[in-house]
Amino acid sequence: MLTLINGRIITPLEEIENGRLLIKDGKIQEIGQAENIPLPEESGVFDAGGKIICPGFIDLHLHGARGCDFTESEDPDSIRKIVDFHLAHGTTSFLPTLISLPEQKLRSILEHLPAAWMSAGYASSFLGIHLEGPFLNAVYRGVHNERYLCTPSVEKVKSLLNYSAGTVKMITLAPELPYSKEVIRWLAQHQVVVSIGHSNATYLEVEQAVREGLRHVTHTFNALRGLHQREPAATGAALDMESLSADIIADGQHVHPMLMRLLWRQKGDGGVILITDASPVVGLPPGEYKLWGRAVRVDGDRVLTSDSEQLAGSVVTLDRAIRIFQAATGCSLRQAIRLATLNPATLLGLESRKGLLAAGRDADLVIMDEQSLRVEMVMVGGKFLSGKFLKG
Repeated sequence: MLTLINGRIITPLEEIENGRLLIKDGKIQEIGQAENIPLPEESGVFDAGGKIICPGFIDLHLHGARGCDFTESEDPDSIRKIVDFHLAHGTTSFLPTLISLPEQKLRSILEHLPAAWMSAGYASSFLGIHLEGPFLNAVYRGVHNERYLCTPSVEKVKSLLNYSAGTVKMITLAPELPYSKEVIRWLAQHQVVVSIGHSNATYLEVEQAVREGLRHVTHTFNALRGLHQREPAATGAALDMESLSADIIADGQHVHPMLMRLLWRQKGDGGVILITDASPVVGLPPGEYKLWGRAVRVDGDRVLTSDSEQLAGSVVTLDRAIRIFQAATGCSLRQAIRLATLNPATLLGLESRKGLLAAGRDADLVIMDEQSLRVEMVMVGGKFLSGKFLKG
């Protein structure tokens, strides 16, 4: 048993000054103000020193780190490098994301990635797999290889889910493609989150997809047909439709601050999710690298294809995305933290376990400096993993 004392707790539904958290067997037992929670005699004590305590971050969209790539690496050592990097920045739960790949390679990764993740020793951090493709529109393919894109069908998605042993929890697709309606309906019936992305859809096509079970928008404003005064298209639908939540890459490169503010005003603190879309080169020094068969360049806060200067994922981490989004929109810190914790947990149906500091939830949490908002310590399942302030 461990009691965290003297913390500024952001749950993130509320803030608790001089808060206490009682943790036992990897779960939060009690939370509240210090005067309402006596210290159990048998409990260890950790003094947070007035620092921020919030839930561990949840990333629904990341491709790797430190030169390791989920599409190239199924071994536990590579997964450990990726997870360790993002853990140091406060992300405690993940949907490893796969880009469009040759069919046989995709099947192999789906079959072996979950077991490799478990072998890496981070079972509780694995929330499932996010397939970003191959059912995308070639017009908005971004850095996806056009050769690997294909038309969706129920049989194809059934096969992919079978190879993954049911661990695919989210699929990004273009709903204007043939047979998408049937695919979206089937996926929704099988509790897979369907998200629109890399799409040339009209507003009407999105509206029809929502009726079949489309629930979310992938990296809003990027790789989506843009707003037009006579055709609001996929971007207009993302802003207008209350039933759609929307994620955004808040790295200061992919989306202008004004558009972050627009999305925030339209969707509110319950409708926006922060993602990283982290490239496998995040965590590497500036320079030239190979990524998904293409030469790329890490240049400051960007990763660009060398031939076309096209953004190829990001080099942002979720702790930094929180800071950037808060600065761009003027939202409160509590609201910004919600976008990386409770909101992604809710989209996946995991809000009774993760994303919220409350009794009965997993003891996954982050301790941040109150001034710099830098991550200083991380706890997963009731155990501190890192941090210079950990004693004993």
